[in-house]
Amino acid sequence: MELDRRHIQLNGSSNLRDIGGYPAADGMRVKWGKLFRSGSLWALHGSDWQWMDEQGIRVVCDLRSDAEREIAPTVWRGKVPPRPVDRSYDGEILFARRTPENSAGIGALEGGLYLKFAKLLGKSFGGLFDALQSGEAPAIVHCTAGQDRTGLAVALLLAVLGVPRPMIHADYLLSTQLRRPEFELDRAGLAEIADRNVVAAYYVKLIERHGPAIFNPRPLVDLKGRPLVRTAMDAIEREWGSIEAYFDEELGMGPAERANLRSHLLEPV
Repeated sequence: MELDRRHIQLNGSSNLRDIGGYPAADGMRVKWGKLFRSGSLWALHGSDWQWMDEQGIRVVCDLRSDAEREIAPTVWRGKVPPRPVDRSYDGEILFARRTPENSAGIGALEGGLYLKFAKLLGKSFGGLFDALQSGEAPAIVHCTAGQDRTGLAVALLLAVLGVPRPMIHADYLLSTQLRRPEFELDRAGLAEIADRNVVAAYYVKLIERHGPAIFNPRPLVDLKGRPLVRTAMDAIEREWGSIEAYFDEELGMGPAERANLRSHLLEPV
């Protein structure tokens, strides 16, 4: 896994890592420094932004809802702002029906939501992958914890690049140990905006009921010990027939675009 190279720990980052180095099909591997995955970026400061400038980040894909962005807005302090390729959406879509009684905490989104992500986030996934297949890189994709929505985006990309499923699952499961929840959500102002922000209201109630332990990372597996992203990809394959068909039909990325992804993101071992 080359974790020392993969994991990037900035002063205010959580779960930031490079997806490079993974073996892919036909004797290839994923290039380093082309796509980074992360939790939210609101707490980055000082030299963190120098790192962003050094990488030359050109594209950012924020998979959070509008309500999450209000709680922890990203204010880009690098020299050159990257191009956003995401589509915001109403936080009520994911949080309105979630209650403290049936949820585990920040980032611990229920496995059943992953198929919903595949449809809800299709425009954002498509924007990110289209930028990458056009040669726009480096890019960074993130959500709040950098594990569920971001995990699905990265898993889908790695699958199309030909990375073996066990390696995809292993990358996904790294999130449990690499998260730093104190940098994922601005907890200080939750109560102040809870009357108008569905996500803030959700977390205020969750904290009242369960205490600060709700922010602790939890294993990303189902009751049988299977990675949630494996269940998600199985569901996508049942719904669309294959991962490639999902790219075709939901993202508008056919064989030519997928070949471009491989051309830009893979190199010989």
